[in-house]
Amino acid sequence: MIGNILHTFGNKILMAGISVVLLLLYTNYIGAEGLGSIGLIVLNITLVQLICNLSNGSIVYFSQKLNLQRLILACYLWTGIGIVLFYGINQLYPLADENYLNDIYALSALAALLSIHQYVLLGQERIKAVNRLALLQSLLTLGGVCYYFILQERAEVEAFIDVLYATYSICAVLAWFATRKHLVPESIKDAPNFWQTFRKAFHYGFYIQTANAFQLLNYRLSYFILDAFSGRAALGIYTAGVRISEGLILPGRSIATVQYARISSKDRDPYAQRITVLLTKISMGITLVGVVILMFLPSSLYQALLGEAFADVKAVIVILAMGILMQSAEIIISHYFSGTGRQKINSLSALIGLLITLAAGFALIPLYGANGAALTAFLSYTGMFAFLFVQMIRKSAVAPLHFLPQKGDVRLMKRLWRKFF
Repeated sequence: MIGNILHTFGNKILMAGISVVLLLLYTNYIGAEGLGSIGLIVLNITLVQLICNLSNGSIVYFSQKLNLQRLILACYLWTGIGIVLFYGINQLYPLADENYLNDIYALSALAALLSIHQYVLLGQERIKAVNRLALLQSLLTLGGVCYYFILQERAEVEAFIDVLYATYSICAVLAWFATRKHLVPESIKDAPNFWQTFRKAFHYGFYIQTANAFQLLNYRLSYFILDAFSGRAALGIYTAGVRISEGLILPGRSIATVQYARISSKDRDPYAQRITVLLTKISMGITLVGVVILMFLPSSLYQALLGEAFADVKAVIVILAMGILMQSAEIIISHYFSGTGRQKINSLSALIGLLITLAAGFALIPLYGANGAALTAFLSYTGMFAFLFVQMIRKSAVAPLHFLPQKGDVRLMKRLWRKFF
């Protein structure tokens, strides 16, 4: 497990570096408005993914419990249904820029196919394969943006969309090849038939995606509010702040990815509790170091790197960073509940965060613009963490003091290191 965490963290560090380079390309070639448009396109694709993943999100949990071939086919079916559902929703309530609507549908389908096979790899604990695919996706995006923006002198949003087509297509094909051995029939005693598998996948995935849907709205609803009240340029500044500050959550996400795969394959709750408490402390400790560094970087550095239009981005970054410190603990605890099959708790947590986002967003963003959006995110992250922390204490043998550094943490780390690395 430790080896997989280190591999995942190293991989995400490389991806974070690529993300920073991409951010510099976007801000210097297409400016704040262009970056705002890209942020909305990516957000719309993610919204479609939420519907597709109502079934797909269950793959990790069920990959070693159900007939995997039937599970994958059920997820293929639901992906098609999900695209059709979003089409219907968008006809009634337009959510996406009509100039890019067909591209959003097509790119969402490709991204859904890619995610299905990434979930299969994750469910089989093939963490390194998942990491390589994610890194390749980042590298292809960087290469494509450089090609169009610099070599072809085509610095526009449409060029970014072309890059996404190529990136998703290549990665989806490679992911299919990486999991093709699972597409052959397999025999599992008393395995559910196709429609039973479909229902199980949808039922479990529904709770996962309910939580994810609320969380996405927590993280990104401010985009729509900010765009409406302060304009696309303010949205671009906030997007830049989000991209920089979210690098702080990389250690937590790396840890949580491996933690979830490990807990899902075990049926030992005491074990899950022990490693969750330990990993929460590690995640917060590493993130705190990053928060301190970002807080002490001068505003002139951000302005020099991003351009004059982003002179006010540091305040956004500092506020968001404090919220991400809370999120670094929340993400570990939420994966504990996911890995032990208690998705309803995560759904309630995300709903609480969404309610905070709605209340604070409409109160703060019209007054303070991008800074108000950052403060809204901070309040939402803090509320979600507080709820999950209380639930962890109530529903386990863990005491609040266990989340403070203890001598036993070092011994447990050594045992995990010797066992898994």
